Parts: sequence; C-alpha cells; structure tokens
Amino acid sequence: MQEHLHQLVESALLIIGISIAIVALFQRIHLPSIIGFILTGILIGPYGLAWINETGAIKLLAEIGVVLLLFSLGVEFSIDNLIQLRHYVLRAGITQVVLTVIFCAVGAGILGYSLSQAFALGMIISLSSTAVGIKLLKQRQESDSTHGRFAIGVLLLQDVVAPLFMAIIPFLSQIQEKGFQIVFNKLFFIVLGVIVVYLIARAIFPTILRWITASQTKEIPVLGSILIALLMGYISEKMGLSPALGAFVAGVIISETPYSHQVTANISPFRDSFLALFFISVGMLVNLPYVYENFLQVISWTLGLMIFKCVLVIAIGFAIRRPLRVGLLAGIVLANIGEFSFVLIEQARSLRLLPPDLLDGLVAGTSLSLLLTPLALALTYWTIARISGKTNLMSYYGKIKRRHDNLENHIIIVGFGLNGRNLANLLKQLNEPFIVVEMNGALVEQAKNMGVPVVYGDAAHPEIMEAAGIEKARAVVLAISDPISTRYAVETAHKLNPKVYIIARTRYVVEIERLYKAGATDVIPEEFETFIEIAGRIMRLLKLDNEKRLRIMNDFRKHHYRTFQETEEGVFTN
Repeated sequence: MQEHLHQLVESALLIIGISIAIVALFQRIHLPSIIGFILTGILIGPYGLAWINETGAIKLLAEIGVVLLLFSLGVEFSIDNLIQLRHYVLRAGITQVVLTVIFCAVGAGILGYSLSQAFALGMIISLSSTAVGIKLLKQRQESDSTHGRFAIGVLLLQDVVAPLFMAIIPFLSQIQEKGFQIVFNKLFFIVLGVIVVYLIARAIFPTILRWITASQTKEIPVLGSILIALLMGYISEKMGLSPALGAFVAGVIISETPYSHQVTANISPFRDSFLALFFISVGMLVNLPYVYENFLQVISWTLGLMIFKCVLVIAIGFAIRRPLRVGLLAGIVLANIGEFSFVLIEQARSLRLLPPDLLDGLVAGTSLSLLLTPLALALTYWTIARISGKTNLMSYYGKIKRRHDNLENHIIIVGFGLNGRNLANLLKQLNEPFIVVEMNGALVEQAKNMGVPVVYGDAAHPEIMEAAGIEKARAVVLAISDPISTRYAVETAHKLNPKVYIIARTRYVVEIERLYKAGATDVIPEEFETFIEIAGRIMRLLKLDNEKRLRIMNDFRKHHYRTFQETEEGVFTN
C-alpha cells in the first residue's frame, strides 16, 4: 500500500513538473495549453518514455475532470448568448453538426462499418474544440468579429449537443443486438427520468446554494459546488446515463440562479487541474508505434477531415450569405476535432464499439488536428493579407440586386449595430443624406422597417460599396466591431474614392496604425476613448472647471494620436 502511494506521488510530481515546463513553452509561442498537455501525456506515457505506471488512477482523476468541465459548461450556459447568436447557432450550428454526422456516417458505411459504428464516427468527428477556438479568437481579439461570432455560434451548439452524444453512444452498441425499438424505449424512459431529476434538482439546488453561499467559511461554498456536480454525475450514472450529462444538467440549473458566477469561481481551479489530467491521459493513449507504422495514413485522413469540415463551414457561410473570408476563417477555427470527441472516443473504447486500430487513429488524428489548427489559422491570415489587394474573392458571396445611384454627397454607415443606428437617427434629425451597408440579414430587416436606406452585403467588396454610391459619397463611417472587416472595408473605400473622408471605429489601440495605413482619415479607438471619458468624469468629480478639464482631455488626445498620424481636420477636439 505504501509503495503504491509512493508511486502515485512520484507520478503526480512528474506529470505536474513536465506539464508546467511544456505549457510554459507553448504559451511563449502562442499555442493553446491543451496541445501542451497532450504532448506531455505522449512523452511520459506507456508508448513514449513509459515514466508513468499509475495510469488507472490518472484516468479516474481525468474522468472527474470531464464531469467538472461539463458542470462548469452548464453553469456558464447563457440563454442570452444563444439568443444573441441565434442565427449562427440555429442555422449554421445545427446544419454543421447534422451534415457532418450524416456525411461521415455515409462515408464510414461505404468503408464497411456497421450503422452504429458509422454514427459513432460521425458524432466524434462533428465536434470541434471550444477551448482551442475561443483561445485563438481571444488571442487575436476577434471574438466579436463576424467570423468570430460565426465560429462561436457553432461551438455553442456543439457544446449543447456534446452531452446528448455522450448519452447516445452507449446505446449505439446495443442497436446491433437488440434493435432500434428496444433502444428507443430505453432512451425514452431515461429522458423521462432526466426530466424528473431536473425538476427535483431545480426545486432543491437553489436552497442548497443559498445555504452554502451564506457560509462564512470559504471551504463550504467550494466543497458544496463540487458536491453538486459529482452528485448529479453519480445519479446520472446510476440511471444508465453519462455522468457528464448529469453534471451538465446540474450546471444548467445553477446558471438560472444568482449564484452561477460564484459557483464558477469556486470550481474553476479544480476543473482546470483535473481537466489538465484529462488531456494528459489522452496523450498517454496515443499509440506511437501505430502512428509510426501508419504515419502517412494518419496525416492524410486528418488533413482530409479538416479540409472537409472547413469546406462544409464555407458552404454554410455562403448559404447564410457570408463572404468567403468569413466562412474560411470560421472554417479553419472549426476544422479540428474537439476535446469532447476524446470523451466519446473513450466511451467507444470501453464499450468496444469501434475497432482498436481505428480508435488509435482517432486519438492520434484528433491530437494532430488540435496541433495544426493554430498553424493553419496563421497561414490563412497570411494568405488573405497577401491576396486581399489583388482580388475581390475573399469578400465575395453573391450579386446585389439594387444600386443607389441617386445618392450624392451622402454618408455611408457601415454597420447597423448600436453605433450605426444612433448615427443614422442623428443624420435623420439633421436631414442629411445617408445609406447603411450591413451584412447581418436581421439588422437589414430592422433598417428596412425603420425606413432606413440599406445595402445588404460586405463593405469590403467593391460592388457593394459602389451600390452604396461610394464615388459620390462625402464620408464613410465604419461602425462595426470586426477588425479584419473594418480594415478591408477601409482599403476598398479608399481605393474606390481616395478623396472620401473615412472614419473607422476600433476597439483596440493596436489597430490604429493598421487602419491609417489602409486609408482611414480618422480612427476612433474605443479602448483609449474610454480612458478619456473616465478621466473626464474623475476631473469633474475633483471639481476642475470645464475649460481646464477639456484642455487636459484634448492634450491627452493630441499627444496620443500624434504618435500615429495627424488628422487633417482635427476631429479629436471637443
């Protein structure tokens, strides 16, 4: 017993030490930590240097990490986010998951796999990595960009269906033996049981949360949060469902209470620690002799699946009238096979649903796809930047039907969000001519209902800007939050009308110089202007007179913006 404990401590120290070193290295080269954890497992696992003997204990801790991950996912589950991104979630997300499952299942069936095996493969391949996708978008500050919202909307839908897939996988292995009818009957009663448990938990959990959050000690809220997650996982397992599904249901219940943020804070350190062990345990499963013997095969099918998933997202982007650039970037983010796929692979392994050789290939290919995603995204950005000035392909998605040639000396507002809408209302009051260019179909309908002249399309495409009368326009205002689209739209407007006055909005100071180089006349960075507004209010609180306050604010603006470019007409004055 003591020797076993000693080996376990040694394994834990080894895992923690090596993973810290590898993840620190990956952070320096801007690669997601998930890949570092997987490589740690490959290095020290039984197929690598074989330094770890306690694989069973590590696997158990990894399963706890999955339960905590699904629990926190449920807690962070936001109906508001789903509503905000409903067009991407409901149209692009559902289409991507359903078509990927169907195409992959058909392909697997052609290769000779059974129906249950084919659908299991389809479900495994359909999911993408939320952790890697969100990390890459945040690193580039593009979560609110058009392609960022596209990718996040699809990832949200995938996160919702992942627990459902975990519940379905165990029954796929029974279809061959017992037939569809018996399996569907079992599924029906289990779904009914989940509903009952959900209703009971919904009645009890808020009271429990009220009690544990009212405690004066820090330990009780933390332990209470973990207890709820593991308890629901245990109940689900006893009902024949995946423990992760029960944890997700518990998280969704808690997300509806005022305590959701506190619960997330309580559980995050434990979730991240156990989840790191999960990805390390996945790395340990990578069969290096198999990869060595079938290297070209693993590489080819991994690249093939990534290209297939990317092309499918591009096609969906065209179907919902998004430019090729948007579909391509979203497609690259979604091209990998995600972390929840590892959970499905492990389920299939324990149920002996898929052949061992295929499972070894799936683990290796999934790990490889996560590693290739940052590299593929960087290459895609470089390619788009190289060809953006030479072709309109990246902003193309279809022909427009109506031109506004009657407009003259008008203002073009790109984007009909909050800023665009307010500017449109102001110009209406001033009786100044203007037109809106918008790529979101729902916002285009809003503009039409308000009687606002609008062109539906991507402002980065010359034909769209020509339809908005760019040759005769007085000014162009970029009121969108997508940095890439803003840059391309500035380039297009400046190229079509070098004399037009271009005002570009950006969230980040780092974008200012890029936008000036693209042809912007003035750039308004929200990041810096927010500071100016805060400083102004602090000075008002300190009872500085208005003249001195405005002088200081203008001096800050002049000093800051002069480091980038002097503006022609000094718009940065009050």
